[in-house]
Amino acid sequence: MTEYKVVILPLAEEDIVDQTDYIAFELKSPETAINMARGFQKVINGLSRFPKSHELDEDEELASYGIRKTYYKNYKIYFQIDEKRKIVYILRVFHMLVDSREKILKIFRQ
Repeated sequence: MTEYKVVILPLAEEDIVDQTDYIAFELKSPETAINMARGFQKVINGLSRFPKSHELDEDEELASYGIRKTYYKNYKIYFQIDEKRKIVYILRVFHMLVDSREKILKIFRQ
């Protein structure tokens, strides 16, 4: 079985920091924030095996870019697979209530 390398892009890293900082500082729950960061890491690291088992996004345009998603609690983790290099790129991480379509497409429209 081929293992994929998982690369968290800067925007996704920022998304995770923003989410966990909000919980730690605004909601004053640092322990929950630490557990959440660990949870994100576990799910993301898990993409090194069988990343194609996760669904393409239901949005046709996102799917046309090969954008897939996985979930951690109330969050969607968007990623793309470079099959040739065997790399999974973590693009963005958003709460499910966020309309993330345009924010993700912005990556490809620059």
